[in-house]
Amino acid sequence: MDEALKRKLSIRWFYLAVGIVLMLFLGLIYAWSVFRMPLEQEFNWSSAESSVTFSISMMMFCIGGLISGILTSKKGAKVTLRCCATCLAVGFIGASKINTLMGIYITYGGLCGFGVGLGYNAIIGTILKWFPDKQGLISGVILMGFGFGSMVLGTVGAQMILAFGWRNTFFCFGVAFAIIFLLASVLIQIAPDSLSKILEQSGKQARPAIEELDYKQMLRRKNFWLFFFWAICVSSAGMMIMNISATYANLLLGDNLTRAATIAGIISITNGIGRVCIGQLFDWKGYRVTMMADVLLYILAGALLLCSFMTMNVAILVIAYIVSGFAYGGISPNISAFTSYFFGRKNFTLNYSIAYLNLLVASFLGPLFAADQYNVIFMGMIGLALIGFVLTFCIQKNR
Repeated sequence: MDEALKRKLSIRWFYLAVGIVLMLFLGLIYAWSVFRMPLEQEFNWSSAESSVTFSISMMMFCIGGLISGILTSKKGAKVTLRCCATCLAVGFIGASKINTLMGIYITYGGLCGFGVGLGYNAIIGTILKWFPDKQGLISGVILMGFGFGSMVLGTVGAQMILAFGWRNTFFCFGVAFAIIFLLASVLIQIAPDSLSKILEQSGKQARPAIEELDYKQMLRRKNFWLFFFWAICVSSAGMMIMNISATYANLLLGDNLTRAATIAGIISITNGIGRVCIGQLFDWKGYRVTMMADVLLYILAGALLLCSFMTMNVAILVIAYIVSGFAYGGISPNISAFTSYFFGRKNFTLNYSIAYLNLLVASFLGPLFAADQYNVIFMGMIGLALIGFVLTFCIQKNR
């Protein structure tokens, strides 16, 4: 391989590293269970009221992802990342000034959720185009950063809240996001159209897609809707545990916010690892094995969580959170790799954003289960996973 070819291939690893760092910061959105407790204590909000914030953020995340797909395809990732930086800065800084429930709904839930969706889709779509030969693995690696975000920044956020208060913590995050994402908009570049040919010359081969479809053609495929409903089921199951992870751990620990945040962060660690493992599994074994592995992990996680609730055993809770993290981590690489494999890479950014709209339903279906009735939540997780189990066998390549 000549030196020019080596340079073209090596630069993509730099962009992958940048993408991982950016996704790490965007993963902070899943740390809401850390922020909600001091807000509930100060304003005397109920857990049901504060949980709506997370549902709004997930809804706006989906909408932001859809807008990102359209905007990135027309204007490029640089413009989308600048819009992302603006939304996150205004959202977090605005959240530092709120005094009402509606205020946190609009700032953290609305603006921050929308900003995360903008950045998430732009990063995924841009980085994956650099790796047509490793779609499953690279989607998992990028999304690992997103999964680790709630652990790393959630723990940092909990420490900052104790030291400086939640208002100053939100303000600092707003400034940090503005700087980081504006800088990223300068660094990230688009993959050249000749990349597939470069890979072939280097002895590597991009995995061919079943079809190359635009979003209208994709929406007419039965496989899309079967997969979409599968994603709703497993995403809803994941939202159930993500929404109560810190508060449930706090219940078993006897009111210890920092330790509860740390234990809840276990989900983020295994979430990140699970994204890489499931992504690689997709490349090795294909869509059916990875989808089946994910639903089986959810069934096991739900059973362990029920056991922890009945025994109030922290050790069982830790094991349950490890399995839950793997299960939740498997969703995103399944969505990205499935979309790329079944519907092609040419229109991936927009197609992927549409597939990710499953969270619009999941973000409200999950929290419908009462936030303080943990046994109901855990049984709901198992039920949704069983539906996903059936849907997995309905997807066929010729549909």
